[in-house]
Order: sequence, then structure tokens, then C-alpha cells
Amino acid sequence: MESAERVRRLADWGLHVLRDAEELERLRLERSSTDPDHTERALKAARQRAALAAAEADNQMVELNGMTLVAMVSATDALVEGLVPQAHEILIELHVRQMMDKAAEQHPQAAAQLGDEQLRQARSLLIDALTKKLGDVDPIPRGSGAKRWDEPLARVGLGVPATRPIPVEMDNALAEVIQLRHVVAHRAGRVDVRALKAAPSLRYIEDELVRIDRPAYRRYSAALWTYGEEILHRMGLRPSALDRWATNYTINA
Repeated sequence: MESAERVRRLADWGLHVLRDAEELERLRLERSSTDPDHTERALKAARQRAALAAAEADNQMVELNGMTLVAMVSATDALVEGLVPQAHEILIELHVRQMMDKAAEQHPQAAAQLGDEQLRQARSLLIDALTKKLGDVDPIPRGSGAKRWDEPLARVGLGVPATRPIPVEMDNALAEVIQLRHVVAHRAGRVDVRALKAAPSLRYIEDELVRIDRPAYRRYSAALWTYGEEILHRMGLRPSALDRWATNYTINA
């Protein structure tokens, strides 16, 4: 998500610079050019760049906002898909360790007679047996809203805590941006019935062209950033921003 927003931020800064392209080019030519024809051609090209940049900035970068959000949703999918199998392995290893510690506590004399290699083999056998018994977990995100990621995370003990539910408005924002990702990536930006059904809070009608302006981008990016940080919070790695999710967007969003 950070990489996607960095590209968007650089593009935004670039647009602001390009809006002054004609003036900057004029200053450069005053110092370096003595050919009137070359000067006029260069100024004309700079004027065109400035006009394109101004139009895109005035349009609030709606296309770039959409593509950035597509990348951010995909990054959240990838985070969950990668984390769930790893967490599954960690849980199995933790359970095996607890089993071996309990056995050693109950049978200290027998445990004392086991060498390091025997303990390693016993641990490996237990991991294999428990892995086979529990089977694989499905890490693929599906559906809309926070449950898209909460359901696979819940299979490895990282689901949403009962005492810390995802705020309703944040969940609505997540449902909307997930469906808008589908629309932008697969429907050329035209809203379909599927998106409206999966995210009833979307303020679009069927076949309407998606337009993600700056306020919408801030809302969606804040929801995605907050959910990503919430996963890390569940792992004990960082504070939560659930109570201020709507303002949890990056500078220049």
C-alpha cells in the first residue's frame, strides 16, 4: 500500500510542478535560447503540458485515485494470503511445544533421558501428525467488507475480536472500495448490479462511470490503511487506529 501511495504522491507533486511548465520554460529559454522559432516551439509544448496538468489536477486525479486503490486492495489481499499459512504453521508449532512441555512436566524422568536428536524427531513427528489432522487452511480472501479478510484470518486465530468490532462506516467503506476495485479493473469503470448488491451504500447507479475524487480517496485509503494496521494490532505489533479510522490517511491524500 505504501508503494502505491508513493507513486500517487509523486504524480500529484509532478502535476503541481507541470502547471507552471510554461513559466519555468520561459525562464530557462531567457538564459539559453537565441532562436525565436525554437523559443516559440518550446513555449508551445510547455503550454500544452501545463494545460494537461491543470486539467488533471482540476479533475482531482480520479483515474489515478482509482488505480491506486486497486493496488491497495490487492496488497491487502496479498497480506492476508501470505499471513494465514504462516500463522497456521506458527499455531501448530506452538501447540506442539505446549504438548511437549506438558509431557515433560508429567514425566520428568523420561524426558530427561531423551537427547536433542530424539526431541527433534519427536517434535517433527508431532508437527506432521497435527498438520495432517488439521489440514490446510484456505487463505483466499472472498466477499466484501471486512469479512473478506476477517474470515480467513479467523481460521488462524486472528479474526475480529468480539470486543473490537470494525466500525460500521469503516466496514461500508471497505465494502465499497472492494467493489469499486472490481469495477475499475474488470468493468472499465462502469458500475454493475453485482457491485451495487454487494455494497448497498455505494452512491452510484447501474452503468454509471466511477469517479473517485479526493474526499472519496481519503475515505477509502483511510479504511484500507486502518484495516491493515488492525491486522498488525491483533498480532500485538502496533497500536490500533479504529477509533480514528476516518482521518487515518496519509499526507497528500
